[in-house]
Amino acid sequence: MGAPAPRYDDDAHTGMWVRAEREWAGMSRAEFVERLRTDPLYPRTDRDERWLTDVEAGIGVLDLHYPDIAALGRASSPPRPEWWESGYEHDLEFAYSGRGKDTESTPYRRQYWAHVITVREELDRYNAGGDIDWRRQLRVVCRLLNAYEVAYVLIGTGAGIAHGADVKTDDLDLVPRTDPGNLQRLCDALNILGPRWWDPDRPEGRRIDGRLLERRHFGTDDVALTLRTRLGRIDVVLRPRGFEAGYEALAPRMVTRLDQGVELHLASLDDVIASKELLDRPKDRRQLPALHRVRDERPAGGQAPSD
Repeated sequence: MGAPAPRYDDDAHTGMWVRAEREWAGMSRAEFVERLRTDPLYPRTDRDERWLTDVEAGIGVLDLHYPDIAALGRASSPPRPEWWESGYEHDLEFAYSGRGKDTESTPYRRQYWAHVITVREELDRYNAGGDIDWRRQLRVVCRLLNAYEVAYVLIGTGAGIAHGADVKTDDLDLVPRTDPGNLQRLCDALNILGPRWWDPDRPEGRRIDGRLLERRHFGTDDVALTLRTRLGRIDVVLRPRGFEAGYEALAPRMVTRLDQGVELHLASLDDVIASKELLDRPKDRRQLPALHRVRDERPAGGQAPSD
């Protein structure tokens, strides 16, 4: 007798999902299987391309357990950060539903959910082909900084977007208070985002000496540190042009805006405009009309409405 005919499971749609996810990510079966074999949570070195072909055809799907399904989902997603643990995978679904907000009663829980939501944001950017919703990006980064109780002010184009200007950016600029305790909290928060030194000639950036961002990296002569993170480029600006006293110069006029439940600590619109005028780069000159329009359209002392 020959070998028995393959058994096509009733849940063959799972195989269709696996194939659709793999093809959408532009991965070959060999690449997909390699991700399965090196999965950080549930590595399966016995998987091969023949096995994956069967699964995509709906064969053997009923033999898969939850860890297998989760690993199949991870295989077509960007790699998880080093701190990722199995518990986060389940809670990622809660992050999408907003249920994480119900458990933020302690600093640890606020930090935990801020961690999870950074991964949600990275996944969404990956699935959108790299397109960035900068308003949402601001909320994710500020939520993380707030969870670590970092004293900071957002400046630059990101702050302009939060004020309501229709402008584009490719980075976020933040000005931290520079006392040792605050810089350490800033490092702890940014290390969640896998920072590397920004290098325009190397898209992946350069490895930070010591691997993690530390207080010692903020030298007294530094004007700014430019970082490549999992959520894009972040510039930590210690002494912005025109505000060489840094945080202390900006904080008295700082605007705290609530955006979908997240506090955004923004440089005043006047200070954002003054900084752009002093920098006077081509992109600053292009953005100034939109910033001026927002200011002109507001009543005296007014702020952009909270979402």
